[in-house]
This record gives sequence, structure tokens and C-alpha cells, in this order.
Amino acid sequence: MVSKKNGRRYLLICCEGKTEREYFLILRRLYRISAAQVSVIGEKGQHKALVDRTLEERDKLCEDMCIDQDEVECWAVCDDDNMPFSYAELKDYAEKRKVKLAFSRPQFEAYLLQHFEQSSLHDQKGLYTRLSDLASGAAGQSEEYDKANLKWLDVAIDAKPKLVDIALVNADQRTRQSGKVFLTVQNLVRRMKELGKH
Repeated sequence: MVSKKNGRRYLLICCEGKTEREYFLILRRLYRISAAQVSVIGEKGQHKALVDRTLEERDKLCEDMCIDQDEVECWAVCDDDNMPFSYAELKDYAEKRKVKLAFSRPQFEAYLLQHFEQSSLHDQKGLYTRLSDLASGAAGQSEEYDKANLKWLDVAIDAKPKLVDIALVNADQRTRQSGKVFLTVQNLVRRMKELGKH
């Protein structure tokens, strides 16, 4: 969305946790998004509470920047985490509040893995083991996957920016809502990439 007052775009990304926030900060830097002011906020809750918090953050941003609510494009980044309702219900809840969802099932790490391979791996232990292997390869030493530290991924993406494009293609294979691995987070990545081109 473009501000009527100052011609700028505002993109607000509210994330469930630290991992998601770290990842989108990497992308903000990678794409050098000058066409929009991008705010990435972490640890804002889960599911419907995250959507509600996104609206609260939007209201704060609007007040601080003296802009209208409809001038801010809002995204909520969350994963399944044993969600007590269906994805369709969460999506409907978000859409009614003009918030877009960047969702991952079972968890965000399933999306991170798509940077390196087309994978349907869905159990946490398996995901963490595979990401530890990849982190070790990127760091050149044995390294356990730490969801609070994506420095290894930042280094890998810096060395080979096409990894993000690979993730987009691979994640698009995981868009069936009934699948054990279901991803829409790539839609936000595409949006950031698009804004980086301006």
C-alpha cells in the first residue's frame, strides 16, 4: 500500500517468534527494500492472538507516522504449533481484519529447509537434525541448529542469494492444506522481493 500523504509504502511483519523475525530481517537486508518502510517485529503471540497483535502494532505505526490504517500492508507470520482450529478458520479471521498470513506447518523450520532441498520432512527432531547438518556445512564446523541464531543461513544466503529463489520453488510444492508440510510463507518472501525491485 502506498501512503497518500508521503508516497511511501509501509510493510508490517509481525512474527510469532525469534526465528521468523531473524529470517525476515535477513531478507530485508538482502533485498535492500527502499520502496517501503519495513518493520519486522518478533514474539507477538500465536494464531488469532498474533493477528490481533498485528493490528495493535499497525495502530501504533499509524499513530507514530501519522498515516491511515489502510496505508499499511500487514502480515502475520506463524506456524501450526498444534493450532486448535483449522488453517481456513485462521485465514478467514485474518482476512476479515485485512491481515495476510505467512503460515507454515508444522513449523517455520520446514520452510527454512526448502532453501536447500525440496523436503516433506515434518517431525521436529528430523527437521532440527537436518538443519544442524546444513548449519555445520555453512559454518565449516559442527554446529547444532539454534532457532534463535540464523547467522549460518545469513552467510549461506549472502554467498548464494539464489537460495531464496530455490526456497520459493520448493515451498510452492507444499501448498496443499491437507499436507503434513503446508507453506504459504513464500508469499511474503515474494512480496518483499517485489518491493526490493522498485
